Amino acid sequence: MDLTNFIEEKLNKYAQKVIESGAKADEHALGELTFYITLRRVISGNATMQDIGMMDAVSDTLQRLGLVESTVAFYNSTRSNQVIPRL
Repeated sequence: MDLTNFIEEKLNKYAQKVIESGAKADEHALGELTFYITLRRVISGNATMQDIGMMDAVSDTLQRLGLVESTVAFYNSTRSNQVIPRL
C-alpha cells in the first residue's frame, strides 16, 4: 500500500470513529486526523506553515529518540514539502 492510500484509510477510519464514538474517543480521533491531514497536505505539496512546523517537530523528536539518524530527516522543509521515505 502506498503512503497516499494509507493516509486516506486512516482519515476515513478516524472520521468514522468521531461519528460512532463519545467525546473521549473524539479527542483521540482528532489528534490522529490532525496528523494525517497535515501529512496529506505535505506530500501533496500544499503544506501550510503549521504543517511544516508539525513535520519538523516529528522529525526532531524521532532524531532525539535515536529512531532516525540526525543526518536523516523524516521531513525536510527545504525539499519542496516532501516526506523523505527513510522510516
